[in-house]
Amino acid sequence: MMKKNTYKGTAISAGIATGKCMMLERQNVPVFRLDLEEHEIEAEVGRIKEAIEKSRTQITALKEQLSARLGQEHSYIMDVQLMMLKDDLLVATAIDFVRKEKVNAEWALHESAAKLTSIFNNMKDGYIRERVVDVEDVVNRIQANIAQINVHHITEVEEDVIILAYQLSPSDIVEIHDSRVVGFVTELGGKTSHTAIIARSLETPAVAGIEDLGKVIKSGQTLIVDGYEGILIVDPTPTQQREYENKKRYYEEHATQLMLIKDRPAITKDRRKLVIQANIELPEDVDAAIRSGAEGIGIYRSEFLYLSNPDTLPTEEEHFDVYRALAEKVHPYSAIVRTADLGAEKFTPVMGMHHEPNPALGLRGIRFCLQKKELFRIQLRALLRASVYGRLKIMFPMVSGVSELREAKAVLEEVKEQLTLEKKEFNENIAVGIMMEVPSAALSADVLAQEVDFFSIGTNDLIQYLLAIDRNNEHVAKLFDPLHPPVLEALRLIVDAAHRHAKPVSVCGEAAGDPALTILLIAMRVDSLSVSAGDLPRVKWVIRTLSWTRANELWQQARTMEHASEIRQLMEQELAQQGLSRLVGHGK
Repeated sequence: MMKKNTYKGTAISAGIATGKCMMLERQNVPVFRLDLEEHEIEAEVGRIKEAIEKSRTQITALKEQLSARLGQEHSYIMDVQLMMLKDDLLVATAIDFVRKEKVNAEWALHESAAKLTSIFNNMKDGYIRERVVDVEDVVNRIQANIAQINVHHITEVEEDVIILAYQLSPSDIVEIHDSRVVGFVTELGGKTSHTAIIARSLETPAVAGIEDLGKVIKSGQTLIVDGYEGILIVDPTPTQQREYENKKRYYEEHATQLMLIKDRPAITKDRRKLVIQANIELPEDVDAAIRSGAEGIGIYRSEFLYLSNPDTLPTEEEHFDVYRALAEKVHPYSAIVRTADLGAEKFTPVMGMHHEPNPALGLRGIRFCLQKKELFRIQLRALLRASVYGRLKIMFPMVSGVSELREAKAVLEEVKEQLTLEKKEFNENIAVGIMMEVPSAALSADVLAQEVDFFSIGTNDLIQYLLAIDRNNEHVAKLFDPLHPPVLEALRLIVDAAHRHAKPVSVCGEAAGDPALTILLIAMRVDSLSVSAGDLPRVKWVIRTLSWTRANELWQQARTMEHASEIRQLMEQELAQQGLSRLVGHGK
């Protein structure tokens, strides 16, 4: 039971911090409508263009600050904002609005921004929805420059403070130079927001999703932020202060142990080797993944190329530049690029898609690509051309059966023939695999294994489709468990089929980072795991502590159990007995 001074939110950046509360209220520029005379229109357009250029200069300076503090690999966060300054849906629409409606710059920008944020807000994919913060950050900056005022200013402080705000933007965090800011708490925000990414890179504890902060907390109160469990404590008691001092030391020791093993191979006590790779969204994430001990990229989700700009599709050269950079950065390891898993609310107006009544069962993944073959060919051409710069592999998502797979492979062969005629180099033997994430694919695993070079099991969708559970639905999310017996049997079925045909099999998705599931994946003889960079050392720790023999004993016990809770309890008992009690609760 939570104490009265304790609030629960979402942990977005690990760590524990204590400091005085500093309330930060964003100064949004007031927006008003004015009707213009004909002769005033071009001057108003000029105000927008001038504000855009000033914003570009400011964001470029922030990009340089971010690169200096965190390294070049994080500069893409500000690149996203720079791209928005070129976005036709934002800028061109605003200018067009001024000319057609004969209204002032502030109102025109407000109206065009509303259209853009509406597109993002209607996306079901949380990663895409969280880009709204970037849109609002850019728009607020442009509005401030139109009005010629500065809204980005955080007062210098002389003691450790924890910032409380309704929402923090990436530029807010970059502009906080004072090292006395030791933590953040916001009402809005999630783990995949750019704000959260920067906070994690700065190793600044942060919690989001605590409502009505301004009503219950005042500036100057002492706060404790627990970025491990997503907890905020206001005016902690002496007992709570001691508890969190001990907890902070505990986790610091844990982090030290993980750092000691991050570069060691993932080998069980009886010498069975697993390859541990990373899941990434952008090529710039490669450096952080390798630093965390990744042996390559198990899945690069290429959707960002399509979704970062709502009104244009990426060109072949834009694809090629990204995949070449990825191949070169990850060398000598390999990188698996998942072809666009679009559809199911992951689309923009320019794709010519419409909202579907049941998008999870609609036109998505490989179905989308096979219907939009020209879009598919552009991506495949770029992937093949980039394959000569490193060890790239191609993976098709959401394959439900052999007919879809063969059709996708046929398109790939067409593209190869076309590139050969054009005398363009590519790796003719590039590996081709599929995501195993549809129940029908699991049941067809023997046939599919004969058609591909590898399998990668996508646990997120496989569990959703097997159990008919939407993990984002608060009413049923607690039932979403990778240790559910039918899920484990599906995993076993896929792994066994792959190995019968001498094909390697990996497990990716969030469940791959669950320490309890890791034990069972060791027993099933999975060849590799692909997890988030933050989970890499933890997964290695489990593998290096256990033997395959012991993991197999536990798997045989688990197969006799009827409930996920029983299986999880068994795995957590083993983790505790092996001295890994700190990992209990990190999975689900």
